[in-house]
Amino acid sequence: MALIDQVKDICTRLAPGGWHNLLLHHGLNILAPSLQDELRNVLKVDRTLAGFEDFASSGVRGIEPGKPALSLLFHALANANVTMDAKGNPLQIYPTAAELETVMNYVYGSQPPSLQQLKELANGAPMAVVVFANEYRPAPDTVHKEQADMCFSRTGISRVGTAEPLYDAQSRGFLPFVADDNHAIRVLPARYAAYIAIQRKGDATTFGPMRVREKDETHDFWVPLHKLFHGTECIEGLNLDVQLTAMHKNEKIRRLHLMLGAGSGWEEPDISQPPFVITEGLGNWLCELEFGAGLMAASPRRFLVEAAQYKGKPLTFNVPKSPRLLASTLIGPENAPEYVHIRHKVDDAGNLVNFNQQPGILSELEKGDFQALHYLDFTADGWIQAQCPALDTAFPNRIPAYSLLCAPDFYPLCNQRHLSEWLETLSPDIQKTVFRTAPECLSDSRYAANIQSFPTLFSSTDVSITAIVGHHGSTVGQSTAAKPDTASAKRASCLPDAAAGVFAPGWDVGAVEYESSSGAVPHLAAYRLGSPFPEDAKLCAALSSFWPAVAPDAAQSFEPDAGAGPTIKPMLDQEIGITAGFSWDGIPAPHSIISNNVTQIAYHSYRYGDYTESALEGKFSLALTGKIDTLEYQRRIDAFRRVKLALGSLHEKWFIRSFKTITSDDLRELDAPLNSNVKLDAAAYRFELYRYEPSASPHFNKTLIKVIETSNYLVWPHVIFHQSGTRPWQPV
Repeated sequence: MALIDQVKDICTRLAPGGWHNLLLHHGLNILAPSLQDELRNVLKVDRTLAGFEDFASSGVRGIEPGKPALSLLFHALANANVTMDAKGNPLQIYPTAAELETVMNYVYGSQPPSLQQLKELANGAPMAVVVFANEYRPAPDTVHKEQADMCFSRTGISRVGTAEPLYDAQSRGFLPFVADDNHAIRVLPARYAAYIAIQRKGDATTFGPMRVREKDETHDFWVPLHKLFHGTECIEGLNLDVQLTAMHKNEKIRRLHLMLGAGSGWEEPDISQPPFVITEGLGNWLCELEFGAGLMAASPRRFLVEAAQYKGKPLTFNVPKSPRLLASTLIGPENAPEYVHIRHKVDDAGNLVNFNQQPGILSELEKGDFQALHYLDFTADGWIQAQCPALDTAFPNRIPAYSLLCAPDFYPLCNQRHLSEWLETLSPDIQKTVFRTAPECLSDSRYAANIQSFPTLFSSTDVSITAIVGHHGSTVGQSTAAKPDTASAKRASCLPDAAAGVFAPGWDVGAVEYESSSGAVPHLAAYRLGSPFPEDAKLCAALSSFWPAVAPDAAQSFEPDAGAGPTIKPMLDQEIGITAGFSWDGIPAPHSIISNNVTQIAYHSYRYGDYTESALEGKFSLALTGKIDTLEYQRRIDAFRRVKLALGSLHEKWFIRSFKTITSDDLRELDAPLNSNVKLDAAAYRFELYRYEPSASPHFNKTLIKVIETSNYLVWPHVIFHQSGTRPWQPV
């Protein structure tokens, strides 16, 4: 069926759901007898309608050949902010993922260029068939932030989970929630497509990249020129067969044994076999009929982590004598997982000994010289490459995308880049009161992809692979600036500005240095992350002051001054399991004990906190944290920053006992003059803080502390009230 006929069927299906009157308001009749002619007509676009404020000012037609961002039909269907018809009523139905791909293909196929025309557009620049991860985004999240537009990266982020992906049509994307199961996590896919692309040096005035980095003007970037798809309508005179192929690898266990050597218990040829190396069952292409071509998703697993077996027996490794530890985690060797789980020992009789259930965990771990059980996770990295025989002569070069199957994102509605951009609006002295080290998103990194695992696919000199770029023809100032209230899409992103940068060693991907004949070459590598990944998750979440990223802050869950904290990104009581909530990480929540008018707080000991066990038991949850958007995340950080500022130089002696949003009961505690200045607000919080002294605990895996002083704060964006002990509230 011709593309225009497919588009006509899409419009006919959507029309009665509010789309006909919405697009007719702009002058586009999607039920016109000749839709092809109708889509070429000049329109009178009403950019005052919700969702159209950031439609490109130069966009005047339903379809502008080769330019998705200038095509009103595509913008309306693909923009997550378009949710109302022309009369302000909610749209009743939305396009499917497959339908959006069809309309996108028609943008490029409505007037298919010839090979000669494409070469003329390149103007002598190198050309190749290149695979990109891609998204259509509202203006705040595009390269130039001036209009809704396509964004591209040669790195895509899929995320592992325990349930099948689910397309959320209204948000035009995917979310990780499972409605009836707070502890299930859906896999999140990434969209890939092949483009004829040209190679250019970085140029902030045209394609970008987003957030230009130092020396980008000397780096080579591949820039999309024309999307490739099946059939005769893509390029004039050619019948294309476009296929994407993929390969992923998890070799964490192999790398550990390779670096530790024969003394680890295993060596070649065993360590080149599964499960030392996993290449099957990690990722798969989703159904093209349902989702459109090019949607890669991690394969759902019952649990995020599994015990490893080899030749029918538990797979173990020999922990070295007197190993290096961080808390109760093994610090791995270079060029291998940086952190490794060793709290489950397999004794000589084959029995599992769980150090988490025994006193003196550190003394046992510090001795080493035992066999620790390996655990598998199903994160990985790999490549996506395009095959198109009809273009082999014209464009023989095939440039793959770097595909990451990453750990779950517990804040899918918070973009890592948003955190960086918000901090950059603050003065340098204020920034330093939040993070000691500035956060970085993966798209800001300038590293090669994994050249050790995939030496024939990636190059050590190709350091722009994680960058986000615009379409060929993107230009600063080509549209009016977007309105300040243009919202980001409420969905998970598959592009690397939503992923954390490489940092000791990273949440989404790590970095290593490969010693080549020309010197050390830094590159990205998924195998550098923890084995299994919850080992990283615990350390990154607990060391929040050291880990400047959008990730949970677990300092409130563990006893003070034990290796976790201090708190930077406070979590509400219910998000760590206090009151009516449940903990995101499965760690038992701290609770108060009052005896003889003395208040004590009991914590699950940091040394005994085991995120690998939480994953094995299915206790992780993003049902609460996943609802937090970027603005709320920033408000919390800033609110606690202001509290610490009020505490002054002694703020490191104070710890959070409770963190909640302000209720009407809190307002009633204030005297009338104070109460009159405030109201219930989404940005209002109550902090209950304490100072402590140690107290003896009768339980080896719990820590008791004695509360010696309390201090409470009610925080609004414009005012803070303080209560010391039970004294009256006072403004700060």
